[in-house]
Formats: sequence, structure tokens, C-alpha cells
Amino acid sequence: MNVTKEILEGIIRKVLSESKSVTLIQFKDEYIESIKHTHSESYLKSVRFSFDQFINYSDNIQLHKIDVKTVEGFFNKNYKRAKYSAALSHRTLKAAFNKAQDWDYISTNPFMKIKIPRHQVEPPKFICYDQLKTILLFVPDHLSDIYELAFLTGLRLSEIINLKWSNTNLDEKVLQIGDNQFTTKSKQIRFVPLSGRAYKILLNKSINVKKYKKGFVFCKPGNSYAFTANYISKQFKKASRQAGVDEKVHFHSLRHSFASNLVKRGVPLYHIKELLGHSSVAVTEIYSHLNIESLHEAVNKL
Repeated sequence: MNVTKEILEGIIRKVLSESKSVTLIQFKDEYIESIKHTHSESYLKSVRFSFDQFINYSDNIQLHKIDVKTVEGFFNKNYKRAKYSAALSHRTLKAAFNKAQDWDYISTNPFMKIKIPRHQVEPPKFICYDQLKTILLFVPDHLSDIYELAFLTGLRLSEIINLKWSNTNLDEKVLQIGDNQFTTKSKQIRFVPLSGRAYKILLNKSINVKKYKKGFVFCKPGNSYAFTANYISKQFKKASRQAGVDEKVHFHSLRHSFASNLVKRGVPLYHIKELLGHSSVAVTEIYSHLNIESLHEAVNKL
């Protein structure tokens, strides 16, 4: 019988992976340790969540014993309960098990053979400036500038809490997002110009800051420590509920609001892509449905 090189290599990988006998919990810890310096805390959180769900389903199984049938059963159960969560788990675990294959813990990645059904994507939830002002009535005074600046600049939560005075140029009314200590999601430094109101917020803060040009722009009262993302997010959600706005509104809705308001005012998607720091204009196109005027012009040509 002729044994091809590919088959032989597959057999060798299978034998090597079975000899290592790494458990799911062991791999989870090793994988998270390997990516904790290169990925955001929010991504690490999603990885931990996905692993914990899979561990609860399959127990602390050895990696080489995880087959396609096990993975299918896990996702079928998850998809019925929470389809968005299932899609997130599929992406993160597929990436993780690619690394397991690189490390020769498994011969093949069973997650690569599973396809999650596509689900209908809801349009981003956004608010107007009047709604924001209502929400701010229920926000602690030392946090209101954070939420308003997010609404006016479209910065991500991680970008807001890591913004330093050294990244602000009030003379030219521009912010630098990203530096050698903070890496943006796109891994690229970008520059965001400030509107009149956004400039005024930072100018007023700079006057009251003794150590201007040092430390974080937004820090905890009484010290120079940055806020945690979880605290800022929960405080905004709490205030939103007290203000009686849509339950689907959360901190990231401020970024959606920035983009949505620009689209409705006719700003080209490419410019919005640059302001938001999207990897491609295809990501920004989720806001294209808001440009209803151009759609009216199109159908009126009939």
C-alpha cells in the first residue's frame, strides 16, 4: 500500500498529540498566557467566556479526544439558547484551536469543520444629543465629560480611558489615538480632530489639571489612576436605564451615534472609516442604511 507524505505526516501528528495528553483547562491557561500581551482585555474576556462554556459542556476533556461530533453538539446546544454567544464562541475557539494545532497538541482543528448559521444583523443602536443630555442627568459629575467626548469623537471605551494628555494637541485641536504604551484595536495610530464642543471639554479639563501634559485625561478623583472599562460601562448603562432610553443602548452606542450622525449629514463613509479607525470601509458600511436621502434620490429617478 502506498502511503502518501500527507497521510504519514497526519499519522505522526496524531500520535504526537495523543502522547502529550493536554487537558482543556491546561490549554485554556496556556493559550490565554500566550496572548495576554498582544490582545485587549475585552478579547481575553471573550476567550475565557468561550472556554468556560466549552469546559462546562465537555468537562475537562483531553484535547486530542475532542472531535467534530463533540463540537457540533456544543454549538447546537448554544445556538438554540443564544445565537450571538454561539457565534462569538465559534470565532474565539476556532482561533485558539488553530494555536493548539501549531503546538502539536492536536492533529487537526475540529472547529474548522463547523459552520455557524448566519443570523440577521440588527442595525447599530444610536442616540441623539438630546437623549445624551438626559442620560447625563443621572451620571456622576466626574464621569459626564467621558460620555460626552465619546459621543463627539467616536472613540472606543479602551481609547477613552487610556487617553493621556501627551496624546492631546489642543493648539491644533486634534487627538492622537495610540502610542508605544497603548495599542489600538487596528494596531494603527490615528488622529481624530476635535469639534468645537469636544475641544471645549478638554480645554476646561486642562485648566483644572495641575499636571497638564502628564497622566491620563480621565482619572479617578483624588489620584492619577485610569478608570476601568467595566466601571465606565456599567455607570453609563445604569444612567441610561434611569433616563428611560432604549434598553439596547450601552456605552458603545455613543460610538455608533457619532458615526450615524455623520452619515446622516452626508459625510463620506471613507472619512468616517478614518475617524473610527476601522480596518476597512466594509466595516463602516453598517451605517450606510442611514443615508436615506441618497436612496430617495435613487428611486426618484424612476
